[in-house]
Amino acid sequence: MHKGTDFLYVACLIFVLSIFYILFSGQKIYVTAEIDGRQILLADVRAKKGTPVTIQFTHSVQKTPVIEELESDGKNLVLLRTKYKSQGVGLPFMESDGKFREEDGYFIMDDMNRIFEELSLRTGVGTNLIVTVGDREIKLYKIFVPGTKINIVPASLAYKLKLWR
Repeated sequence: MHKGTDFLYVACLIFVLSIFYILFSGQKIYVTAEIDGRQILLADVRAKKGTPVTIQFTHSVQKTPVIEELESDGKNLVLLRTKYKSQGVGLPFMESDGKFREEDGYFIMDDMNRIFEELSLRTGVGTNLIVTVGDREIKLYKIFVPGTKINIVPASLAYKLKLWR
């Protein structure tokens, strides 16, 4: 009878450890919209090192396209470069921002290497906000009214469970 009890304890321990492994390992990138204080899940994409995230929008002042290219480092998001058509307010220009170059009609600031635990954006009038995670493109400007808060969060499955509360 003692062997049966030991087996049950070991089986329960393996089960509990498996649940913790599933919940807290394996990173995903979640894209949510915040509406009336609630988070609405728009996408959850498996994140491994190098998973691309692109944010595209029309600059609210310059009225020209801006493309921000990020990638997952396995835990956070890393801003690699920003591409834009015209210089102006809020766009990188200093030597400390990265390496500046021009290519195909774009100003490009490379090697920015800024680390973000999460990003919060807002849809805007005429900004045409699009977020692409991996191969999943979300045209947020076609779905949500201006001012809607959008969150991009690299996290474990435990984050998704928190959304359901």
